[in-house]
Amino acid sequence: MAATEPATPIPASTTGTDTTPARFGLMLALCAAFLFSTKPIIIKWLYDLGMTALPLMWLRMMLAMPVYVVVGWLAWKRLPLKPTALQLLKAAGIGLLGYWLASYLDLRGLEYVSAQLERLMLYAYPTLVIILGALFFGQTFQRHHIVALILTYIGLILVYGQDLQFATDHIATTKGTLLILASALSFSLYILFSKNAIGKMGSLLFTSIAMGSAALATMLHYGISYGVSLPEMDSSRWLGTIVLAIFATVLPSFLVSEAIKRIGPAKTSVSGTIGPVATTLMAIIFLGEPFGWLTAAGMALVMLGVSRLQR
Repeated sequence: MAATEPATPIPASTTGTDTTPARFGLMLALCAAFLFSTKPIIIKWLYDLGMTALPLMWLRMMLAMPVYVVVGWLAWKRLPLKPTALQLLKAAGIGLLGYWLASYLDLRGLEYVSAQLERLMLYAYPTLVIILGALFFGQTFQRHHIVALILTYIGLILVYGQDLQFATDHIATTKGTLLILASALSFSLYILFSKNAIGKMGSLLFTSIAMGSAALATMLHYGISYGVSLPEMDSSRWLGTIVLAIFATVLPSFLVSEAIKRIGPAKTSVSGTIGPVATTLMAIIFLGEPFGWLTAAGMALVMLGVSRLQR
C-alpha cells in the first residue's frame, strides 16, 4: 500500500487552515488502522467455524465487489479528465499486489500463527517501505532508520519466539510467519506504487479499480482451485464474512487510500500504531490467545522501532 519520500516529515504550517487536511488525513489513517486490526480476529473466529483461506477470501471479495463498482462508477463520472487505459491497467496491477496477493498470503499465514504475531508483522511493513523505497524508488535512507529497523526486527523475533513456545508444530508456525512476511512485502510495494496512481485519478476511483482487479483475480483463483462448488455456509459464517467484507475490507480500504492522498504513504503507514494494541487486546479477550512477556517486549520494540521512522 512513485511515492513521496517517507523520510521527509511534513512541515508544520503556520496557519490552522493549512494543517486541517493533514489532521483529517491522520484521523482517516487511524480509523483505517483500527478497522484493519479487527480483521485477524474475525478471520481466526471464522477458521474456528471451519472456513479456510481461499473460500473466505472469495466470499469476502464477492460481498465487497458491488460497493466498489458503484463507488468507482460515481468517481469516474465526476472526473473532468478521464484516466488513460495505461493508467487504469497500472491501478489494476497495483491492486493485485495489495489486495489479492497480500490478502491471500495473509489469510494463509493466519492458518498457522496467532492473530497477535500476524498484526505485528503487518504493522512492521513501514520498515519494508523504507528499505524498498531507498533501494528502488530513490528515497532517502537516514542513519536513524538503522536503529529503527534493528528495534523492529528484534521485537518481531521475540513475538515469533512466543508463538513457538505455544505451538505444537514449529514448522507450521515458521511457514505461517514467512507467508505473512511475504504479505507485508507485497503490501509495501502496493503502498509505494499507489501514491502516484492515486494522485492521477483520485483515491475513490483508484481503490475501486484496485479492489475490482483483486476481486476478479480471486474469482479466477477460486475457480481454478474449487471449480463451481460453493463453500458450505450457515448464519454464523455469513455474519462473520459480511462484517469482514464491509468493516474490515471496504471501509478501511477507502480510508487508507484517502489518507495516503492527504498525508503520504509514510505517515499513513506509521499511523497504524493502534493496530497491534487493539488486535492483541481483542485476541486475548475474544480468542483466548496467550499473552506473555515475550509478546509484551516484542510489541514494545516493534512499536518503538516503527515510530522512530516518523522522524
